[in-house]
Amino acid sequence: MIRGYSEIMSEDFITMTIGKQKNIALIAHDSKKELMVQFCTAYCRILSQHKLVATGTTGKLTIDGIAIKD
Repeated sequence: MIRGYSEIMSEDFITMTIGKQKNIALIAHDSKKELMVQFCTAYCRILSQHKLVATGTTGKLTIDGIAIKD
């Protein structure tokens, strides 16, 4: 017997509320790092409300790029 969607959801999954502050990982391929800097610069007010982590080079370039533009 195949169970219905509502049975699966109620038995196998947990519903939870995610807080307003998010954890965001910044990862960019070498050819997209400049685009990541531009993205972070454009959305710095929004991103500043969250916890950010980044890979080494992406993080350094992003921090340096935003600092230069401020």
